[in-house]
Amino acid sequence: MELERKLCRIFFLCLLAARQSGAEVTQDNTNPGSDTSYFFYQDQSYPRDCKDIQDQCSTKNATGAQVIQPDGYDAPFWVFCSGDWTVIHRRSDSLTDFSRGWDEYRDGFGFINANHWLGNGKVAHLTNQKTYELRIDIETESGLTGFISYGSFRIIEEFSDYSLVSVGRSNDNLESAVTWCPTNTIPGNCSRCIATCADPSGTVDCSNDCGGIQQTCICPPNYLMDGTNCIRQEECGCYKEGHGVIADGASHMASDCSERCACSAGVSSCVSQSCDQDATCREVNGVSNCSCNEGFEGNGLRCTSTINRDCYDIMRYVSTESGEYSITPSGWTERPFTVSCNMTIDGGGWTVIQRRVQSSSRYDFNQDWETYKSGFGSYSRGFWMGNEQLYYLTNQGEYELRIDMVNRDLSAYHAKYDLFRINAEIDKYKMSGLGNFTGTAAYDAMTNQHNKYFSTRDRDNDGNSQHHCADYYDGGWWFGRSSYNNCGDCLLNRMSHSGSLGWWNNLPGDDHFLYTEMKIRPRRAN
Repeated sequence: MELERKLCRIFFLCLLAARQSGAEVTQDNTNPGSDTSYFFYQDQSYPRDCKDIQDQCSTKNATGAQVIQPDGYDAPFWVFCSGDWTVIHRRSDSLTDFSRGWDEYRDGFGFINANHWLGNGKVAHLTNQKTYELRIDIETESGLTGFISYGSFRIIEEFSDYSLVSVGRSNDNLESAVTWCPTNTIPGNCSRCIATCADPSGTVDCSNDCGGIQQTCICPPNYLMDGTNCIRQEECGCYKEGHGVIADGASHMASDCSERCACSAGVSSCVSQSCDQDATCREVNGVSNCSCNEGFEGNGLRCTSTINRDCYDIMRYVSTESGEYSITPSGWTERPFTVSCNMTIDGGGWTVIQRRVQSSSRYDFNQDWETYKSGFGSYSRGFWMGNEQLYYLTNQGEYELRIDMVNRDLSAYHAKYDLFRINAEIDKYKMSGLGNFTGTAAYDAMTNQHNKYFSTRDRDNDGNSQHHCADYYDGGWWFGRSSYNNCGDCLLNRMSHSGSLGWWNNLPGDDHFLYTEMKIRPRRAN
């Protein structure tokens, strides 16, 4: 029979108990087919063969071009690995001339991922490291595949003309020595677990004992066992593109968690889905699923907060009524603190950080640094949340800011910024994030406050040599010089001489207020 292709691959079983540097182990040499001696070297910085590489790859497959350096060989070199087998010869057509001289067979020729001979010098060093097994994979012109395996294989160095000193067994009758594989199968290692149409992952039925045989015929990639035959996975009953074969009674999630397909009585059905906004699509052991993020629980499609981080969480998981609730922002290590939640304006879910109300019992906003840090006031008379709480809130995600104002003409205005963030106390609670402006206030009066430090009557951080702005305007704030005012165009915590609360430059109507409310909400709520 004409053999169109031969693949000689080395696989080893480590049978030696120990190695010693420079030692030569002499064995029985009375039998010409037995091992006579092995040469051992300790110094190495590269894997010695494809089995070493496969072991380092853990669960991954080492198949492909790799670099190895057998013990004692003077330099690393490229080989082709087929799993843990080291390919020393491949010939699939007549395009590569194998009629070569001694030096070329010693050094090797061809391309390692195509027709090639690895080189007798390399093979000698490979096979003298320990006991190796030889397997020859064969495919005929008609497509019939088979293999021959030998329990041991070793050749000696060039001084002995690369003599074949160990081949494990010999058989003059090629037909009886070759194990021919049925249609749609290829030579491979026997496995206790077999992937089938009913069990595509090959994890349920692991009762195959292999009968003590290591080499056998297996289904090639993208084929599955159906009864006694290997068929393409597309021919199995519940095959779906992007999912593979789904076992009967099971379901499978797409890798991006956008679709789940199920198989029932050999018929597949799929539904679109998406992970909850508080969940992430994660792959574990090759299976994708929606998993709730830290601080949330559920099936990934619907997650419930175990800790309410802001008023948006309160609205989603606790109540849609405005009022006072306890929250714990991410990273906050103190006890939960109470906040005022506005659930009515602009979709709700707003955490109020400042409120001022013009009344005879209004709260004084001319406070020192420590008071602004921890917060002060009452929800009815006016309050400031506290810069420390505000820092943790605005740094657990991206937040937007909304400011509602009522002026002395009783006209209502609002300003909205699609990002708002402040830094920690060590950076003087600097307003480090301020996004794009929209709203009926018409003028972006806060732009000069961006990247400015917070100042109070006892901490002058405004960088203004002409004014101590917090002391001058009787309130703590992020002060920033503008073309109109040395302390900025938006001063919502000031007290004017006329008794009005705050100021917003270029407001369409009267720019002094009877009421202000600042509030934040996660940007994802939009």
